[in-house]
Amino acid sequence: MPWATNGFCSRLDVVVSVKRARIECIVCRTCSVRAKISAKRSRAASVAAEQARSSSATAIVEACGPAWYGSGSVRERVVITGIGCISSFGLGHAALADAVASGASGISAITAFDTSACRSHLAATIRGFDPAAFIPPMKLRRFDAVSRVAVASARLLFEHARREVGPGAADDVGIALGTYTAGLDSVVEYVGGLTDHGPTGVPAILFSNTVSNAPASLCAIEFGLRGPNVTFNLREASSPAAIAFAVGVVRDRRAAAMVCGGADCVEETFFKVHDRFRALSPMRDGDEGARPFDRRRNGYVLGEGGYLLLLEAKSAAERRGAQPYGEVLGVGAAASAAAMNDWPADRSGVVRAMRLALKDAGLAADDVGAVVAASNGAPRLDKLESDAIAEVFGARAVPVASVKGAVGESGAAAAAGIVLALRSMAEGSVVPTVGLAEPDPECAVAASGASQAVVSETFQVNAVACGGTAYSLAIRAARA
Repeated sequence: MPWATNGFCSRLDVVVSVKRARIECIVCRTCSVRAKISAKRSRAASVAAEQARSSSATAIVEACGPAWYGSGSVRERVVITGIGCISSFGLGHAALADAVASGASGISAITAFDTSACRSHLAATIRGFDPAAFIPPMKLRRFDAVSRVAVASARLLFEHARREVGPGAADDVGIALGTYTAGLDSVVEYVGGLTDHGPTGVPAILFSNTVSNAPASLCAIEFGLRGPNVTFNLREASSPAAIAFAVGVVRDRRAAAMVCGGADCVEETFFKVHDRFRALSPMRDGDEGARPFDRRRNGYVLGEGGYLLLLEAKSAAERRGAQPYGEVLGVGAAASAAAMNDWPADRSGVVRAMRLALKDAGLAADDVGAVVAASNGAPRLDKLESDAIAEVFGARAVPVASVKGAVGESGAAAAAGIVLALRSMAEGSVVPTVGLAEPDPECAVAASGASQAVVSETFQVNAVACGGTAYSLAIRAARA
């Protein structure tokens, strides 16, 4: 059973604390165990946990039982009954899907802050979004940028799902949100205020937004969600980690429904740090742009947006007459050790995550109609994932697409890939890889700058984060 995040055991909603020669299960919602073990076993567990944290490798923690993605003898089937989306193409998933299907890119020059001293100047920034149309003025001033996007996306989600929320109506609904950037703008402002004016010169309201779980918490408050409330910050793998957790919650009947996905914004300091790392296009030379799998690729372009799904138990969705847009069949997570700001040196973590997702879904590789890739135009990542896909699918040229050329890279981008694939796969194709014009022969995958026909509505969505974490989700789109 994979241990995919720092400090979390196999349930992922269980924080393992090794302190004073004991392991305490301090947050578990599924068992009442408070394990106290001998000093010898505690020291061994502490060493094992430290080794896992330092290497980002896959580990096993069994203090609280079965796999974190749900493993009861009779698991609930998990369907997608709603989509909420705010992107660089405007409001709603239809605007996003229509634009990307036509080959459009949401990437443009940044206007929110000055980039004249940077090598990079582009991002896929949100357009056509007025937060005041979604959030009352008295609340709006207390929300930071990511919280505004998350709450507005959630409102669109519930409207699309025709799901009643509010006091007493959402006691069995939870939220799992993935984010890379939540709280950063507030942290920058707060630290700047402390430096310039001291503690008494900083607005107290800023402090509550400096934590990355503020957007999920504000969503829960706004819509009366009283189920599990969890935030994942796993860089580029944030949103699939949140979705995988939500799948486990619904499978194990810990909630009837879960809001899940990702929300991110392009914050100035965040952008300029990436620019100084030379991670963004152009890393060294060439034209700036996002070109997954292209021989001219020279780095990725950051993006922002909110991409949320409503997951429900199939039985509960049927009882309320909800329309399913797809079904999450399997999830997989693994890791390969890597430097904090680099991609893994080998493909084993990606391969393992993909195979675990297939195993969890009860699928063979031949059952998969397409792969929505993590590749973003970073030279090493695209080659790494291409090799992993080739290993999983063998000689078969499974259609592959990346959405990063359209929506940019973020902690929410993998969720955007799910939103796009749900519609295109239902219609018998996989979305085009925007930005791909000259395929790199070193990336031996069947990617194309145009839509590709598929023979199955089942697809896999991959995410690979700097540091080595890899996620894969197996999903079946409902037929159009």
